[in-house]
Amino acid sequence: MSLRILAPTRYPWLFNGPRYSANRVDRRGFVPVNRLWKRFEAVTVFNPLPLQGFDLIHAFNRIPIEPLPFIIGFESHLPRAYGLEHTGYFQKVSQLLAGPRCRRIIAISEHARRTFRAVHRQSGLLDRLEPKLGVRYPNIDIPDIPDQMAGEAIEPFIITFVGNHFGRKGGCVAVRLAQIALERGLNLQVNIVSTLEAGASVWTDPLRPGFFEPYFELLNLPNVRHRSGLPNDAVQRLLRRSHLSLLTTFSDTFGYSIIESMANWTPVLATRQSAVPEFINAGENGLLLDLETNELGDWVHSGMAGRGEPGFEAIYAGEIERLAQASVQAVTDLIRDPARLAAMRKAARAKSVTLFDSRKANVYWDRLYRLVAEGQEGWPKDDD
Repeated sequence: MSLRILAPTRYPWLFNGPRYSANRVDRRGFVPVNRLWKRFEAVTVFNPLPLQGFDLIHAFNRIPIEPLPFIIGFESHLPRAYGLEHTGYFQKVSQLLAGPRCRRIIAISEHARRTFRAVHRQSGLLDRLEPKLGVRYPNIDIPDIPDQMAGEAIEPFIITFVGNHFGRKGGCVAVRLAQIALERGLNLQVNIVSTLEAGASVWTDPLRPGFFEPYFELLNLPNVRHRSGLPNDAVQRLLRRSHLSLLTTFSDTFGYSIIESMANWTPVLATRQSAVPEFINAGENGLLLDLETNELGDWVHSGMAGRGEPGFEAIYAGEIERLAQASVQAVTDLIRDPARLAAMRKAARAKSVTLFDSRKANVYWDRLYRLVAEGQEGWPKDDD
């Protein structure tokens, strides 16, 4: 008999739940109570209509307050109550995780699990939370296609950047890379897919409105092609017709565009932060550039209070330039060694099949639902 599962509609859940389930999964929007008060970011209330009985909630990031058993996935901090970790409010919402309604807590990476443990060592609840805590990587439908760039000429060398947060995710690095390539006579093309959101609304970015204008101007370079938006299938076609994708991000919990790229045979040039080093082996299935990080693997300057000050702008601009120069060198090395690039493409695809295949995830999540519904302990095992 199939179970009735309530789940959110938001984009991240698609990567962190079953894409095709043997159970009845009803994905619904939730009431945006966080707009009433920022502290409500930690919790959620699902749309109750149409009325229907559910066996289980599969939540993500926000803790459901409906009186039903739930499992919850998360990408970095849980509860999502940034800066409130020493308050009574944080303790109260954490008790929802420690309580009997919460059956499993699923981090999307080892980085997320480390972050969770670090936060809850201070909450005093870790001994009650740890038995519920596990890790499951996001998943994607792996397209059944050969390498679209196999046997193709390596010039122009095509790099694709995908990210609406233009500054945070590395768009500035991408266009500066294109400019340096022109100056050096490298036959290189950079695709940009971005709505160009940057500045005060993004936690990593300088606040001054004019800071990003010089980088936006570089979108007009002859070797840059900018699209403000594309459907996901078009993005994946663009990725598979690229030699590399680029995500030189200052802050990403995982980077879903990375696994979409790898699934399409395209290795990624990324920064060594958060969960990224867990699945990109530098020089084997992608390339990693160093970033100054804290003990958890997060950029040391992310979310700092002085984002409106010239000193922060200098740090940010300096990092863009350093990463752009390093990216040009990495790309130049690959252009000179086509065999290495071909091997890297095969390894990227193989890693995506091993870690992110939705067919395995579908089975995993359905087995977990059944374990939880039957009151059993433990975690499902992937079949060999």
